[in-house]
Amino acid sequence: MVKRRAVSKADKELQPDRLPMLYKTLVPLTAERQSGTYLSPERDYAFANMVNAIPVTTDEFAPAMRNYPIVLAGGDVPTPVALVGFETGRNDHVDADGHWAKGAYIPAYLRRYPFAYVRESNTSDRNILCADLSSVIFDTKGAPDRALFEEDGQPGTLLKNVMDFCNRYDIATQRTRLAMEEAIKFDLIEDSTVTVSRGEKTLKVDGFRVISEEKLRALPDDVLAGLARRGVLNIYAAHHLSLTNFSSFGSAL
Repeated sequence: MVKRRAVSKADKELQPDRLPMLYKTLVPLTAERQSGTYLSPERDYAFANMVNAIPVTTDEFAPAMRNYPIVLAGGDVPTPVALVGFETGRNDHVDADGHWAKGAYIPAYLRRYPFAYVRESNTSDRNILCADLSSVIFDTKGAPDRALFEEDGQPGTLLKNVMDFCNRYDIATQRTRLAMEEAIKFDLIEDSTVTVSRGEKTLKVDGFRVISEEKLRALPDDVLAGLARRGVLNIYAAHHLSLTNFSSFGSAL
């Protein structure tokens, strides 16, 4: 069972209306409120042990394709996700101690947790660094170099690294959305199903979408050339290659 820290009523009052997947709270981090808060050196992924699909950006397709099928999920503009488990509600890559499978790529979405940038308001361009304070990564004691804030109230080195990572992740997310919008523009996305077999057992996996190789080949040469120059075809190729990982799902049957 995943353990979480208690969150005060004041922190809960700061929550946005909609929280990203896996986040139980999102509280703005300030030196005044989080002075004396430290980051544990231990990384635990037990918080993700009950999800079998993790969002990934197109920047991650190349490393993620080695371990997971990458498919498209969601609404009008789909989100690429890495399938990390065969069954809904089960992550096959997290063990009982919260360790990620050795040698397997860990999606940036999980490495960013419990932090995230949140837009200050619908009319503001300012982002505020927030965190899920229920995460067990936070502690009230630790080495000085693991403090969120320095004694003068400035972000500590670890928190500066977190801010940089979250910023780069958000930029990658924006690029990913543009890539999906372009795929929609050229009508490249289609529904798909996969039948996974092992011995006498079979299971049909559906409810996801992919970039159609057939539709991609049918694009005009000038459009294909533009996609190739911008590296988009490499992204599509990584996506298509990742689908061969469905064969490894048979071991879970």
